Amino acid sequence: MNAIASNFPRSAALLVVLLALTACGGGGGTATPAPTPVPTPAPAPGPTTSRGMITAPGSVLVNGVEYTTAGTTTILVDGNPGTLADLTAGRVVKVRGTSDDLTKKGSASQIEIRDALQGPIDSVDSLNKTLTVLGQVVHLEDNVTHLNDDTAKVFDDAGYLPGDLVEVHGFADSATGLRATRVDRIASGPLELKGFISSLSGTSFSLSLTKGGAEVLVVNFLAGTLPAGVVNGARVQVQALAPPVAGVITATAVKLEDPLGALGEKVAVEGYVANGVLADFVLDGQEVTTNAATLFEGGVDSDFDVGVRLEAEGSVDAGGAIVATRIRFVSDIRLEGDVTGFIGGLDVLGLTVGLDAFTRIDTPIDLTLNKHVLVSAVLDRNGALKATRVAVLPLSSKASFQGPVSTADATAGSLTILGQTFSSNSVTQWRASSTASEVATTKAAFFAQVIPKATVVKIRWNHFGLLTDPATEAEIELGH
Repeated sequence: MNAIASNFPRSAALLVVLLALTACGGGGGTATPAPTPVPTPAPAPGPTTSRGMITAPGSVLVNGVEYTTAGTTTILVDGNPGTLADLTAGRVVKVRGTSDDLTKKGSASQIEIRDALQGPIDSVDSLNKTLTVLGQVVHLEDNVTHLNDDTAKVFDDAGYLPGDLVEVHGFADSATGLRATRVDRIASGPLELKGFISSLSGTSFSLSLTKGGAEVLVVNFLAGTLPAGVVNGARVQVQALAPPVAGVITATAVKLEDPLGALGEKVAVEGYVANGVLADFVLDGQEVTTNAATLFEGGVDSDFDVGVRLEAEGSVDAGGAIVATRIRFVSDIRLEGDVTGFIGGLDVLGLTVGLDAFTRIDTPIDLTLNKHVLVSAVLDRNGALKATRVAVLPLSSKASFQGPVSTADATAGSLTILGQTFSSNSVTQWRASSTASEVATTKAAFFAQVIPKATVVKIRWNHFGLLTDPATEAEIELGH
């Protein structure tokens, strides 16, 4: 499995380190025209439970669905009554209500805010942008992690000090630990942390941030005080009066976390893949299975790997696993082309992509100009690109530019992605899926399926010259 670097040099001179990874294929030859593929039908509107990060306040946007709130919406903060003002971006919530996959709209009946960690800061590492809280290392990302009610955007401006009491929201991954989506100073509150039980005995257990992951803390408790149902592998919340000492914390209460959903219920979950393979993996502590009917958005099945951030949607089976009807890759921006510069970032296809501690690292190599690479990236809150993964490919004249479409003009045959408008001509091939067979479709059918700000499209050139050259191929990144 590929590791995620926990310490990546931040000076521009050391941005000459990349990873050699197996890149997903795909490309250009001529495909025999065939009927437009029919995507797997979306589930009918109905009850759903969704756990993920709030990406926009107001009407709560979670896992791609915009949930409206009303006077009948119950808001809970760790089990206590809350208000709409508590629904801020970056917080992780569990939403119950109804949703429609076709319109991506929903109505929330209950929103439960659940932080990952709360307690005093033990230490601050400004170089690596980490905080240690209750013995756990919390990783922050400049212009990504929401800091101090959004009064700061970067770690150095947040002014965190040992002893500050903080509330941390985020997701654990397979290597670095807890990756924060929001960190706020708070005036008071209990000491609490969440994780998965292992090595359970009559008076103690170990706590792991990911299910089946490394044990990070020993929890002592009074015999006979655990709630029913607490077993190895269970997800729990631990409360305490004092921070851990030498890796051991004494619990005043241990609460069993509710399952995501009941048998047959439609659910969605977001997080980093902790372990497993595509057919059966763990995402934010939730088992997820896929099959031939699973639809992938923003990528293809070969983009799957441990450590990748995903959203999974489906129904709960008898074993408590999600049988995924849809998998969405959060990093849906991908650039393939030659490196033309690397001062202050990685320059590919006219864009500069930053590298940081979370860029996936495998086999470091010296970077020189004209290396051919595949970069997976996300946009931060300033609109800058950050690489989540970089792969060095064999030298090639091919290139590709993938991202969500902002505007589409069927008459002109043009698409705008990340501010760049791409043109087509009479020989451009149009594709409506990312299947291995690369089924072709017509231009009209292609544009009929494009939804601005929602559809991810890959533009390809067999012999790349300029971004303004007509595309050899345009492909909607939606398929099995």
